[in-house]
Parts: sequence; C-alpha cells; structure tokens
Amino acid sequence: MGKIEKFENIDCWKEAMNFMNFMNFQTLQTAKKLGLWFMASLAISLIFFQEFWASLGTMLSPDWIFGQNNASPWGVLGLCGIWLWLKRKEIWKEILESWQVRKLQVGRLEGRGGEPYEPSNFINLQTFEFALLGLALVAGAILMPSSRDFLVFQVLLASLGVFVIFFGRAAKIPSILLGIYSLPISFPLLINKFAQLPYSIIAIKPLMWILTSLGYPFQNQGQLIYFTSASGEPISVAIIAACMGPATMGVFLAIFALMMLDTPLPPKKAAWLFLFGVAGTWFQSFIRLIFLLLVGYHWGADALWADHSWITYVLFPLWYLLFAYIYFRQAGGWSQKLKKQKVVGRL
Repeated sequence: MGKIEKFENIDCWKEAMNFMNFMNFQTLQTAKKLGLWFMASLAISLIFFQEFWASLGTMLSPDWIFGQNNASPWGVLGLCGIWLWLKRKEIWKEILESWQVRKLQVGRLEGRGGEPYEPSNFINLQTFEFALLGLALVAGAILMPSSRDFLVFQVLLASLGVFVIFFGRAAKIPSILLGIYSLPISFPLLINKFAQLPYSIIAIKPLMWILTSLGYPFQNQGQLIYFTSASGEPISVAIIAACMGPATMGVFLAIFALMMLDTPLPPKKAAWLFLFGVAGTWFQSFIRLIFLLLVGYHWGADALWADHSWITYVLFPLWYLLFAYIYFRQAGGWSQKLKKQKVVGRL
C-alpha cells in the first residue's frame, strides 16, 4: 500500500508541475501577444491617424478642454480607464482561460455523437470569426469621417479591433467601456444634427414664462432672447441646443452605465432612477440658463459670458453627487433585501 500511495503522490506532483509549466507558457505567450497588440495598435495609429498625434497636444491643453467645453469626453475616458484598471485581473483571467474554454467547447461538441469533430477546425473557426470582427472594427475606425471630436475614439476603436484579433472574447469589457466612452461624444452630435431646434425650444418657453413672471423684461423671438440690463446695456443671446447641456446629458448616460456595471439594480428600480436622473440632468441645465440670464441682467454681458465658461463645472458635479447618493442608497437597500432572502432560503 505504501508503494501505491508513493506512486500516486509522484503522479499528482507530475500533474501539478505540468499544469504550472502550462500556465507559465500560457502567461509568456499572452505577454508576447500583448506586446504585439501594442506595437500593431501604435503602428496603425501612426499610419492612419496622423491627425490624432498632430492634435494631441492641443486636445490636452487646458484652454481647449475648458474653453471649448471638451472636458466631458476626457472625464468619462478617465472614469472608464479607472474601471478598466479595476477589472484588469478579470480581463487577464479571460485571456488565460480562453484556451481552456475552447477545449471545453470542443469536448461538448465531441460528446454529442455523430461524426467525429476535429478540434483544430473548431478553434480555427473561432479564431477566424474574431479575426473578421477585429478587422471590421479596424476598418470602421479608419473609414470614419475625419473629425476632431472622434479622433480619440477612432484610435481606441482601432486598438480594440486589434485586441479582438489577438484575444477574442477577452475584449468584452474593453468593448463595453468603449461604447460607454462614446456616449458623451455621440449624444451631443446626434442632438445637434437631428433635434437641435426642439431641444432648445422645449427650454425657452418655460424659461421665458418664469423670468417674465418674476418681473424681468426679457423678450424672445424664436431662439433669440433679448433684454436691457439693469445698467441699460442691450443684450441678446441665442439659446441653441448646446445651451441645454447635451454634453452633460451624455456624461450622465455614461456614468449611469458605469454605475450599473459596478453596482447593478433590478430593472424596475433602475428604470425609475434612470428617468429621474435624465430629468434632473435636464433641470440642472435649465437652472444654469436662468442663472446666466439673471447674471446678464444684473451685471452685464461680460459677467454673463465669464460665468458661462465655468458654471457647468459647478452645477453638474453637485447634481451628480446628489444622484449618486440616492443611487447607492437604493442599491444598498436592494443588496440588504437580497441577503435577507438568501438567509430565509437557507433556513
């Protein structure tokens, strides 16, 4: 019996060593692939996205970010980067386990009976599908119309395509985060292209009603609001769609999506909180307009335009802190309810 146990221990030790050697080999191969991914992504960006590198210094300058209200995409990109870093172990695990998952899938196919299935054909088919998807993403990034608004997105989309080619299903989380990053870029552009007039008019009517009800001498003609300030200065401003904060709405959509990924809520509660958040984000933009027009009336046009450049960076964070507090209070109540249900189920 002692000899049998000794041989079994030796076999177990050999299996453990083989597994460790396999994992080390897998890790080394993955590290090499990551290096190739980085080099390929860099090469594609240098060849096809030269405008990105030429404009990067300008796009990172404080004058560009805050002067042109371009802080929203950079802020969301930073949040997505933090979330990606927090999920790095999960992505790394997906990369390392991709071969094992394919082996399990092959085993299931072989266990169904019928004609024998060649594992290499299955793996090649999976690799071919991911390669096609990755190439499509790279081609889509290259063929997108040139626009400074989308330069960063194009580079990231091309890099994601290369990542899909190398790592397949491990690109799920980066793909979701890239979609979230696109919200503060695409939403304002969609509003300006398809709903610019309705998005502004829907705010002008209640805005004029409130201000005139308070006794202020504001008048409007369509999107143009004109008045004489307290010091006698004639002032006119055009309320366009951008004034009603489609960029902040895009930021809200992106941050809400990140919160749902990190701390999900049940669908009904999530829907009500989402609607509340959309209404609150619109309302804070509405309050911003009232504030700016009152500043213009009491202190003149120079004060109005000076406050116009910074007031968003005060109101939106304050509003979102309130929304985040409400969200996590609801999420905490939901998690406590789930824990109680689990305890009752065990009893």
